[in-house]
Amino acid sequence: MHLLYRENLARIAKFHTKHGDIETPTVLPVINPNLNFLSESELRSLGAQAVITNSYIIRRTDSLRENALKYGVHKLIGFNGPIMTDSGTFQSYVYGDIEYTNKEIVDFQKKIGSDIITILDIFTRPEDKYEESKHAVEETYRRLQEIDIGDDIIAGPIQGSVYPDLRSLSAQLMSRAPYLPIGGVVPLLESYRYDDLVKIIINSKINADFSRPVHLFGGGHPMFFAFSVMLGVDLFDSASYIKYAKDNRILYHEGTRSLKDLLDFPEWSPLYGRYKPQELIQESEEIRLKELAKHNLKAIFMEINEIKERIYENTLYQYVEEIAHAHPALYRAYINILSENTLTKFQSISSKSPFYYFDSNSLENPWVKRLKNYTYKYISNGKKTILIPKKLWKPGMPTGQKLIDFYEQNDFNILVPWNGIYIPVELENTFPVGQMVSSELIFNDLKDSYIRYLKSINNEVIPYTDYTIKEKIRDFDLEKINTVFDYQFGVKNFFNNNDQIIKSKTTGHIRNIIRNSKLIATMRNDGFFTLTPDGGIFLLAMLDYPLSRVVVTEDSAEFNSKGYNVFFKFILDFDHNIIAGNDVLVVDSSDRLCAVGKATVSGTEMKYYKDGIAVKVHRGIK
Repeated sequence: MHLLYRENLARIAKFHTKHGDIETPTVLPVINPNLNFLSESELRSLGAQAVITNSYIIRRTDSLRENALKYGVHKLIGFNGPIMTDSGTFQSYVYGDIEYTNKEIVDFQKKIGSDIITILDIFTRPEDKYEESKHAVEETYRRLQEIDIGDDIIAGPIQGSVYPDLRSLSAQLMSRAPYLPIGGVVPLLESYRYDDLVKIIINSKINADFSRPVHLFGGGHPMFFAFSVMLGVDLFDSASYIKYAKDNRILYHEGTRSLKDLLDFPEWSPLYGRYKPQELIQESEEIRLKELAKHNLKAIFMEINEIKERIYENTLYQYVEEIAHAHPALYRAYINILSENTLTKFQSISSKSPFYYFDSNSLENPWVKRLKNYTYKYISNGKKTILIPKKLWKPGMPTGQKLIDFYEQNDFNILVPWNGIYIPVELENTFPVGQMVSSELIFNDLKDSYIRYLKSINNEVIPYTDYTIKEKIRDFDLEKINTVFDYQFGVKNFFNNNDQIIKSKTTGHIRNIIRNSKLIATMRNDGFFTLTPDGGIFLLAMLDYPLSRVVVTEDSAEFNSKGYNVFFKFILDFDHNIIAGNDVLVVDSSDRLCAVGKATVSGTEMKYYKDGIAVKVHRGIK
């Protein structure tokens, strides 16, 4: 996978097949080899880059088998782009055992020229017993091992029913395959058990090789696309566009509607202005089926395009929050996502879009969880703590002089209220604190829980009272930049009294930090620091190996030192706790600084990618 853009686990990426590149996220329309009534030009005009068809059906039908072997699957179904073929696993789940072995069906897919070849895995159902599901995982892996992968794109489905440990195990085992579908989920999709599906996707994704495309088998309804993509799904296949058409139902991104109950088609529909719903009902079945299928595919790819825009804007999480209320099943899935702490390590350090605070559920956003975790670390320093009242501090506004004077004349932990939680006042400008659009709906004031926690660690809570003027014992600006630096890099007291703090003449915000007449760091609009090479040298001296580092080959080091970006394939080692979007130190194998730059992915992901840019270099030492 060649990574283009990301947001948490969601990504826009490309991978190569023999019949062209596929850009994800996308959907592969299911093509029935016996009945292909949409041409390639029609499919592509609606958004399709690739399609999926069933090799089992082709093989067991004499005429189809002969033509596929003679002319290839692309001519058989009339599509010259990438084609994925399924193996017959779903047919074996529905009808019982099929007559071909795994090796036979894979070999057949190779012979007919499939671009993405699926092994004959063992379908696991939600109601399967643990031991039965475990056997399916092990047998599916055995079947993958008996296949000579070579240069082929082999799809190795991740199975394991609803058991998290089995899904995790299967994801690890099947990562030997170049392509990773998540299988056995159709019964959950059909019964709207999206909350269970969330857990399956997460356990499959975070335990798999991140460089592999992840495909949700059977996940063809657009209402769950955004959720799936946010959790790391890259591709879907959809037979829903034709299934609903056969039932005279049309797709919208939030659900389906019956043709007979519709007043008119939406303006984005290819049917708008050509038919009224009642007119289409009167058409022949062949025409009606084709027209409704085109509408349904348009709805599917409109949602995919919306999701891609959201990833590019860094607003996919907000989009999921918005559509979670479209259906109770989606809302249950959303609540399950909120409970997943594993997502925090994949979240970037900030966003180019503001943080939207809707209600108390927004406090479970990975950015806020990271902020809350740091706050607990911050107040565990043995100092007494004061919880500042709302009247003295407002998010997004400069800290008032009264509070600054109080801060500088007292050596306490100073926490300010932010959407019902408390945070260090020094983080006033960091994302998402200073870049928030709020509904101002606060359902839970967590003051009491903070007081209980402070008491549990023997930290005394002092009530705030108006103060009398006394001697200044610390500097707010210096404490602020050191706290931000600690939050960003895990290093305390990086800056000292001799450093010069330069502020914007227009806004009064901190902008540059000068040491010994050299610029060492710049504070960005998101409240975090961009390092210069001089700052990188100071940071490197304070950190044990390999913290905040990306180690590159000698050849790469020479280019990176001149300001060129770091590519994944030249990385030797790295800090596994790197936060996506955070500044990192690019060093050579002797731990000498070459450059400073921004990591494009988290440390968890970095070891998997082999193609694309790993660090966007700000400046090289040369």
